[in-house]
Amino acid sequence: MKLDIRKYIRCLLFVLPFLLNSCNQEDDINEIFVSGQWQLVNYYTGIDWNNYNANAKPTYTKPEDLKVINAFSIMFNDDGTVQGNIENGTYSGKWQANAKDRSIRITQIECTVSLSGKNKEFIDKLKNVQFYQGDNIMLRLAPNERTTCMQFRH
Repeated sequence: MKLDIRKYIRCLLFVLPFLLNSCNQEDDINEIFVSGQWQLVNYYTGIDWNNYNANAKPTYTKPEDLKVINAFSIMFNDDGTVQGNIENGTYSGKWQANAKDRSIRITQIECTVSLSGKNKEFIDKLKNVQFYQGDNIMLRLAPNERTTCMQFRH
C-alpha cells in the first residue's frame, strides 16, 4: 500500500490547530506561577517586551546590592495567595492572572517589617505589575508601559 504524503500533510494541517487550541490556558498559568518559589534576579530597564534576547540594562550591578535583592522571593499559591521573603522579613498578598492578555495583579500586600530601601522598592514594584511573560524557568513581571521589568528564576 502506497502512502500519499499530500493527504497525510493535509490531514495533519487540518488536525493541528484543534490540538494546539485545546490547551487549557489555566494550565499554562499554573505551570508558570504555581510551580514553586521564584528568586529575584534583577530589575531591568530599556527592555523590548517582545524580544527576550534584547539587551536590557540591569538596575543593580554591585555584588552587595545583588546579594540583597537576589534573596527576595515570591511564591504564587493555587488558592490565589502570594507570599515571599524580603530583607529581614516576609510578605503576603493576593494574585490573579489572565492568560489571554498575560495580565497579572498582585494586591493586598502586607509585610512583617517596616518598608524602606530595597524592601520598599521591591514591594512597590510588585504592587505596580500588570503584565507577565515566562515559563517554568524564567518569569518577567512588568508595569503597564512594559519598558521595565522584574526578572525571576527558579
